[in-house]
Amino acid sequence: MTARIAAWALVAAAAATARAAPDPLPAEPPFGGVMWSYVVPAILFAIALGATIFLYRHFAGRDR
Repeated sequence: MTARIAAWALVAAAAATARAAPDPLPAEPPFGGVMWSYVVPAILFAIALGATIFLYRHFAGRDR
């Protein structure tokens, strides 16, 4: 019986915490513009492409 009371106390505490939630985050992202929309993704894609080509050239010539 005490376990049931403890469980209800835990549920009540969680519900009280959920009601006291902070204000929602603003709708605008902290980073934006051309730099974050086009330049950074292009650089990351170029790095991934270069790494893929490097790994292909490294392992392509080996026969096992």
